[in-house]
Amino acid sequence: MPACIEYRPSSIEKEIFEGDLEEQKEKLKTSAQMKAYREYREKYKDSPWNPVFHYYSPDGIINDPNGLCFWKGRYHIFYQAFPPKENPDYSAHRVHWGHAVSTDLVHWKDLPLALYPDLEYACYSGATLVEEDRVVAIYHGRWKGTMIAYAKDPLLLNWEKEPKNPVIPLLPDAETNGGRPYGLFDPYLWKDETGYYSLSGCLYGDQEKRGIDPKNIMVEQMFTSKDLKDWTYIGELAPGGFPQIPAGNDGACPYFVPFGDGYALFNFSHLDGAYLTLGGFDKNTHRFYPERSMRFNHGPRACSSYQAPCAMSDGNGGAYVIFNTKDAKKVPPRNGAFSLMYHMTPGASGTVRIDPAEAVDSLHEKETEIGELSLKPFTEEVLSARGNKLDIQMRVDLKKARALRLRVLRSDDLAEYTDINIYMSVGAKIPHNAVTIDTLVSSLCPDVRGRVPETAYFDADEDGTMELRVVIDKCMIEVFANHQNVVMQMVYPSRSDSDGISLTAMGSEVQISDLKIWSMGSIYDSSHV
Repeated sequence: MPACIEYRPSSIEKEIFEGDLEEQKEKLKTSAQMKAYREYREKYKDSPWNPVFHYYSPDGIINDPNGLCFWKGRYHIFYQAFPPKENPDYSAHRVHWGHAVSTDLVHWKDLPLALYPDLEYACYSGATLVEEDRVVAIYHGRWKGTMIAYAKDPLLLNWEKEPKNPVIPLLPDAETNGGRPYGLFDPYLWKDETGYYSLSGCLYGDQEKRGIDPKNIMVEQMFTSKDLKDWTYIGELAPGGFPQIPAGNDGACPYFVPFGDGYALFNFSHLDGAYLTLGGFDKNTHRFYPERSMRFNHGPRACSSYQAPCAMSDGNGGAYVIFNTKDAKKVPPRNGAFSLMYHMTPGASGTVRIDPAEAVDSLHEKETEIGELSLKPFTEEVLSARGNKLDIQMRVDLKKARALRLRVLRSDDLAEYTDINIYMSVGAKIPHNAVTIDTLVSSLCPDVRGRVPETAYFDADEDGTMELRVVIDKCMIEVFANHQNVVMQMVYPSRSDSDGISLTAMGSEVQISDLKIWSMGSIYDSSHV
């Protein structure tokens, strides 16, 4: 659509929240948007497929998380929101920025919409930069270009857009001619002593005409500015491209943060889903040199998969990262949800350690400590603990067994269950240990879309054991394999008794130790910030 078209402002009334923190909190109690959000949460809190400790939109659809940041003692996250009150005759998909706040990266509380489209068709994905006296948001204004907005109030409720928007306009026909000489999409922003820098994840479809090797299609374009108003294109972030990422992938939703001794680039591909690329960064030339990449979707990007990552530095060489996820079944009025917040830190030999954010443990309620189990081969051990909101942790020693099967969300008659399998390559010259989630029998609902078992790989410890952590939240399962990889699936058990747990050793005896199971509490127990 031509960039010259002018759009009317969003039809949703924008509220202003003046005053200090306490005054803003008081006004939130009478906010029209917050009232609607509280009513939504109350109405759907018992829905069988609405999670209780994963964040989802308080009025329906949620898409990419954006702009994770820490400001005045609180974490803020924004997201692509699709407010249902926006006039459907004008557009059913006019994206705003939704907003939530947390003190621990786990207990998220709703806040009113942050960014509203006006001269742009929609407020697409972007990032934030925290400065001493303000927070800067950068985002893609659909059919306009790169946009800037500012906020400085205690809860980041009042945003003012840069008068010179779009600060980087779309080039004529940039979205249809392969983006020559650059394309604009989901931007990222950082600052150093030489100025501001922005990345733009690009959607190229015309590589060979640009002189780019079609086998190396992913591109992150880079711009610089002294004042956030006037920007100069300075080329590609990675001059040698991204040879570790297969052809056909693009670089949307980039987040570029210090990681260990180098940098980490998190991004989303519309082909494969979320990627992480590690490498070195030359701070003099502002160029990135990729060394290795890993995927978070191990199968296709489709239903029941991770989508866009959103990251921020933890200040100690690691990163906090969250994803939005896609459902495999229509579950109105909810559509999509966030993953847990992951804490990723440098591991041994260039690997990445992945764990849930530390505060996930604060959701623990009733604990069942089983301790040790010696599992006989091909004999299902049904545990006394049950539930569909659980944190299961154990150490696994497969000895000579070919696999361990952990069955969760299990109905008593085995009409519904989800299998989590651990395979250890005992005796192999090259270890190839794997974890899978098989959702084939997870639901009796006929409209759940199928997915090949999600499979990820990991290394065992020196003694041949591994740590397994499985977090279940009604419709979501996240499996952490020895702190090295994570797999996620969406599931839709239809029966009230589909909450059992069992363990089975496949082939030979399996030893389980340190087995603990916690029921999990809700993050929606209070509507106020």
